[in-house]
Amino acid sequence: MRNGIAFFVILCTSCTTIKYIRNEKIVSYNACMPLLGNNSTLVKAAVEGKQQTLLFDTGAMVSMLVDSSVVENLNTKKFGTFGSFQGANGVKKANRIFTTDLGTPLFTSLNKVMLLADMPISKCQKQNYAGILGLDAFFNHHEVLKMDFTSNEICNINSKELETTLQSARFVRIKSKCKSNQVYVIMQFEGKDYQLLLDTGFSGTIIFSDDKKLRFSNQNKMVLEGQMYKTISGETKGCETFYERMPTVFADQSFETKINVSTSIKGQNVGFGFIRCYDWLIDYENNKVYVRRNQNPMASNFNRKISYYAKAGERLTIMTKEISQEKYQIGDEITTVNGTKVTPENSCEMQDLLNKTEDWNTLQLEVIPKA
Repeated sequence: MRNGIAFFVILCTSCTTIKYIRNEKIVSYNACMPLLGNNSTLVKAAVEGKQQTLLFDTGAMVSMLVDSSVVENLNTKKFGTFGSFQGANGVKKANRIFTTDLGTPLFTSLNKVMLLADMPISKCQKQNYAGILGLDAFFNHHEVLKMDFTSNEICNINSKELETTLQSARFVRIKSKCKSNQVYVIMQFEGKDYQLLLDTGFSGTIIFSDDKKLRFSNQNKMVLEGQMYKTISGETKGCETFYERMPTVFADQSFETKINVSTSIKGQNVGFGFIRCYDWLIDYENNKVYVRRNQNPMASNFNRKISYYAKAGERLTIMTKEISQEKYQIGDEITTVNGTKVTPENSCEMQDLLNKTEDWNTLQLEVIPKA
């Protein structure tokens, strides 16, 4: 399933927290660093002198460590513990704020303020990054942030380079707002403007919270219920309405894309699946954002219809289903697949087979209904 890592942080005052924030110093550099792979914003960073993989997350107000083992002397650090942070699913967890030596080609800091949190652990999907690199590391200086998915890199550029780039490349300025270490863009769906958080930590395209009973007239949709996303504070559970071929206007262009209206995600975000289709220039200091369409394809249709999803844990259970499906229910345990008994050793393999199969009627399943 897709991850929705976007989160925002509520920082409450405490002596330790105030001291850490007041004393933090970041030295920025006019440079670029590569993104690791074409389908993520993973980057390399030195955490206390050792190279680690971090997720560059434009939806994160504060950088975060999710693997405590990468800091050898973590037990000796003093934590600021007052207040809480809130995940994209609305669940709050207590703050654990500390400082560490953090460095990338774009900046260095001997006392970078970070949060410490535990990510939900999945049996079959290993965590491929040790922490989250937020925009707090970038927007307290004068450089312009360049996210270049043509060259697959992120850069700090100066005002002169920005001017040269705007003169030589086909960038257009978009409606946007830069505020509190976050960037919001204005997009139009079915003729109405919406403000969305720029969020590379969310792997999907565009997501809306259904708190206000948001409805679109587009009838090209699929409704799922159950677990869909993994956030910084836990896995979600709710109802997700996915729309395809949604009429969209962005950067002076009209096209179709996919969106999701969610009862479980408490945000209104544009994710990596859409962001990667453009190159971005973010002039945070002057509250200006520019984009250029690149070569990456933009998805407008569903890859396939989804009937069910399964998840391997202590048992292999159904975690998601299309709302009209009645043959199986969420929480049912799958004990046998095509004559093969599900065991702890093969449950991930069985999960993969099930989740790649569009029509479960083509499989021979033995299922124990949820009690």
